Order: sequence, then structure tokens, then C-alpha cells
Amino acid sequence: MTDHDTIASKHEFEKLSDTHGICFIIGIEYTTTKGDFLVFGPLENIPQHMGINSLIQWAQKEGAVVIPAHPFRKSRPVHIPVLKSFDIIECLNGRNHDFENEACHQWLRDHATGARAIGGSDAHTLNEIGRIVTVFEKHIYGAEDLIRELRRGSYKPSQRGFF
Repeated sequence: MTDHDTIASKHEFEKLSDTHGICFIIGIEYTTTKGDFLVFGPLENIPQHMGINSLIQWAQKEGAVVIPAHPFRKSRPVHIPVLKSFDIIECLNGRNHDFENEACHQWLRDHATGARAIGGSDAHTLNEIGRIVTVFEKHIYGAEDLIRELRRGSYKPSQRGFF
């Protein structure tokens, strides 16, 4: 679960996790002047208002993962030259138009040696949750598992249509 520039909901989701046995991993959708970036890792003390280079340096120091979000969306795209700095890119996004998702996949085929694609619902309503997912080969039981498996690269984006 990510929210724009905050992890304020973390404690509420932790309560749900404890009560219902559902694993919620909280990330953040971090806004920069070069686009939005999904960040997973130790977010309790993430500095606000960093530029993309500072965000990347912070993530490397803290052991976090940074992923460009919806890079080819007409509104709030990622600055395309920045994409070459990343090994993982969100290429299937539930709020994108098909042509925006396809533009990202095409860019990966043409320009990104070895970069991998993930998918995300980008849900803003309940009926959007789970429409787009990332399917991992191994089970994910917490943030450490997620980070390890993202780095490992054994996953693929998928359109699920759960709801």
C-alpha cells in the first residue's frame, strides 16, 4: 500500500494486519520534480522534498527500493532520461490508459537493458484494488521479503480482474 508523500496510514493497516492476519506492506509514492516514485523500505524517517538524486542516494544508504511510478502517464509522468537509472519500473498501472502502459513496455524493450517491470493498481477506490498486481514466484510475508524479491527479479506484472 502506498500513499502520496505519507505513511500516516501505516498504523491503521498494522492493526488490520494483526486483527485479520493480512500482510500489509506500507510504502510511499514519493513526489519529485522528475516524477513520482514508489519507495519500499524503512520509511519512518524518510526526508521530505528530496530531489530524485537525493532520493536514490537515501534509498541506497537505507536499503530501500525506489521504483518509477507510471512513467509514461500523460499527467505526472517520470522524466524519461531518469528511467535509465532504475532496474525496476512500474509498466502496468491500473489508472493508466492502455497506450500509456504500452509506451512503457515499448521503452523497456528499446532502451532498458535488464530492467524489470512491475504492476500496480494505483487504486483510489475499493473497486480498483487488485485489478493490476505483481505476481511473485516466492511468497511475500513482509517488507524484507518484498525488497529481497524485487531485487531478485522473479516476478511479473499481471492484470487480474479480481473485482
